[in-house]
Amino acid sequence: MLLRNLDSLIQYSGKIIPIEVKAEENLQEKSLKLFSEKYKSKYAIRTSMSDYRKEEWMINLPLYGINELVRIVG
Repeated sequence: MLLRNLDSLIQYSGKIIPIEVKAEENLQEKSLKLFSEKYKSKYAIRTSMSDYRKEEWMINLPLYGINELVRIVG
């Protein structure tokens, strides 16, 4: 199932944003990317212990920076 490992969906300014939360640095799960491709999400957010990183399809937000989520997607 596609949403099996996807942690949350939020709606912000009319956009649906998938969010995946990882408690470690093992970031090999594919469900966030599959969801983003299937539903053509403009944004995908992963929070993890890794540093901030912006890719073409996804933003990795460190867990300690989660309070910046609205600023980043806004």
